[in-house]
Amino acid sequence: MSKASRRKTSSKKSISLLDLPIYRDYVFAYFSEIAIKLCTGKELADLNQQNLNSIISEVANCIGAKIESVKKESKNVGKKSVDLCAYVPVPTTRNDPRDKMNICYTQKILVEFALGTKHGSLVVPSPYALEFAEHTRSFMGTGKFKRDLFVIDEEVLALAVIGSYFSNSYELKGEYGYIYIDVVPYVLELDRVRKVNEEAKKIVRIIQRNEGSVNTVVLGIAVAVSKAVGKAMRDVVERDAHLVANFLRVARTGKKVMVKGFDTIDVVQLAKIVGRGGIARPLYAMLVKYPPKEFTSLRRFIELVSTNLIKFQSFRKPTYIYEVLRYLTSEELNAEGRQWYVKKDGKGLNWSEIVYGFANLSRLVD
Repeated sequence: MSKASRRKTSSKKSISLLDLPIYRDYVFAYFSEIAIKLCTGKELADLNQQNLNSIISEVANCIGAKIESVKKESKNVGKKSVDLCAYVPVPTTRNDPRDKMNICYTQKILVEFALGTKHGSLVVPSPYALEFAEHTRSFMGTGKFKRDLFVIDEEVLALAVIGSYFSNSYELKGEYGYIYIDVVPYVLELDRVRKVNEEAKKIVRIIQRNEGSVNTVVLGIAVAVSKAVGKAMRDVVERDAHLVANFLRVARTGKKVMVKGFDTIDVVQLAKIVGRGGIARPLYAMLVKYPPKEFTSLRRFIELVSTNLIKFQSFRKPTYIYEVLRYLTSEELNAEGRQWYVKKDGKGLNWSEIVYGFANLSRLVD
């Protein structure tokens, strides 16, 4: 730690785990809550002196199981094991303590804390202090002191690193994308919430790698949610719950880590449309095998579906559905579809099955 950092930490009260509810609108607390929610089903507001150790122990066990799972999966598929002890799930600058920001270290810190060991404190590393980047607006709201520096306990940093790991969807051309689907209130089982988040991360990663639009990302999240929630969507609707997609994009620019964008969208209505229209399965099949750039008609069709379903959600005009159905009669589209969407080893859907599935869209306007 630099002399400047030591001076900062010595003159400020460090933010502890029990302080996190006060700072929930800041990035380090945002990622910390993701770790707690996906590992325990609890929220920052649930933290208190009586349950703190048990919650932290659960998170430590959760990330420990993930570490073992990654090692086992890598071994089973014959690939070199992913070294999570060297992996940092956020872009960093040279002043950030990377040795304290890998997954193995975070588990060690939390295990030791649960056993009664208190660790030191440090200035919030730049990826978890995005509010303080010069010339940028706070991605979590206004009214923050941009030039103030927070000091946090190492246990808080450990939670933030774990939360960013669980929500990391892609690292592409210097951009890091983080997806987190928040279920409000928590009406789904924890395993279902985890599945929702994993499916959303997977589909966003594919769309981003193929340079799909923001509209397609939003629709892709809704499709993933519809697929993962399944019949439990009835409980979500009956209890007036929300499925809030939080999509954060971060990049390192020069010596700084900067926010490229942050969107918060309730996708429950769009997920309902996808489910009621009977296109969750065919659209998922299209998106997970996203067509390359030479398949212009297929890519245009995906963009049309994305834009029109989002418009239909807002305006409920049948013309948006009819435009999609009319495009399905295009000879060029069908020629490309038959060429690109072919079953392999019985997996996925072929083009005729996808077209048959999209015919169900007429339900939305009947």
